[in-house]
Amino acid sequence: MFSQITKFLFGSVTAQGMSSIAGLLFAHWMTVEEYALFTIMMMITGAMNILTKGGVHLGFTAIIGRTWPDRTRAKQVTKAAIIERKFISIFVLPPILVTAGWLLWKNHADYTVIGSLLTLLIINWQFDMQTRIIDQILMFANKAARTQVLDTILALFRLIGTTSLYYLHCLNALGAVALGVIVAGLRIPFIQRWVRQELVEEPVDISPDDRKEIKKITRRQLPIEIFYVLQSQIVLVILAWYSATEQTASIGALWRIGQLLLPVQAVMHAFAIPHFSRVKSSILRTWFLWSFACSLPGLSLVLICYFFPDLLLLLIGPNYANLQYELFIAAIGTAVNSAVSISLQLIAHRGWNHYAWIQIPVVLVWCATAPFFLNLRDLDQVLWFNTGLTSGTFCAIFFEIIAAKYRGDLKNKQREKHISRGSG
Repeated sequence: MFSQITKFLFGSVTAQGMSSIAGLLFAHWMTVEEYALFTIMMMITGAMNILTKGGVHLGFTAIIGRTWPDRTRAKQVTKAAIIERKFISIFVLPPILVTAGWLLWKNHADYTVIGSLLTLLIINWQFDMQTRIIDQILMFANKAARTQVLDTILALFRLIGTTSLYYLHCLNALGAVALGVIVAGLRIPFIQRWVRQELVEEPVDISPDDRKEIKKITRRQLPIEIFYVLQSQIVLVILAWYSATEQTASIGALWRIGQLLLPVQAVMHAFAIPHFSRVKSSILRTWFLWSFACSLPGLSLVLICYFFPDLLLLLIGPNYANLQYELFIAAIGTAVNSAVSISLQLIAHRGWNHYAWIQIPVVLVWCATAPFFLNLRDLDQVLWFNTGLTSGTFCAIFFEIIAAKYRGDLKNKQREKHISRGSG
């Protein structure tokens, strides 16, 4: 396992490193106005992906974790997950498009640009539908290296494309988003072919039980996903309300530093989730070790931002060179959010999302009380406000673990073995 993770992490660092460089070049080369629009599109794209696949992915992984390596069952579950994701998208996409249009308009985009960017958003959703979720099959089949090589090549393509757009004087929000959509489209034929190789060739019928379980977990998770997306968009809405285009660009540039943690997310999806979803004994200990290991890079990022802020600010360009304190706050928020979200995703992919709703009242209390002691017109205060939003995730993790213990989900299998030996 360790050697596989090391190899994958090296490839992930290479792929995500090139992707991060491309992202930093966007911040470095774009005007503040164009980068504000690009930031909005990246946030909206992330929200769209979360809402259309978050709960479906949880149900998909929970079933695959129990039934793998049964390839027939894997194909059944895959078909059920795709149908459920399409169904969810019918209700999710319209409000996302309206929200994206409003945010772009408030940041002074003209109607032609807004229409073009929304069209690209729909195309990106279609491309994402054809590769995401199903690519988790490759992780269970220990073929993560294939996807990593592919993503590395595509990251290099994106980096070359970014540089080309700059020298062709076409590096604006529209060009940058279009480049990302092209990269997403190039991923499709490879992922689909590799997944087909791992599943049975004969056609299979969708299991009603699979649809029922995925739908149950999705519906239980969807309100939380909606709230999570609204929570992540609160900062953009605040800045848009005050028409603070410059601060929107600054937020986007500072959050680009957080891309340095993307390899951690890649390792989690490739190894931590498949491994933890199948674990039968020492569940709590395994969860803690994965959570702790995945939090260390975030802590390192905070220390670097504290001691060497100018080094990282150099990466995002002269427009943001005076944001040393803001960079430190953004790093704390990124590290905390990464750690708690990884911990919650690990247990959620076992189907433990019974008390995720607790995030809603906790975050609402934070949103209601924070303006009394934070001035949300100031960038540093907005960043502290964003960090405080993770309080809901902390509470959800606590209650999920307690509930799992009382349900008996954390029972040690060694005890079961001891009982069986005693009866024998």
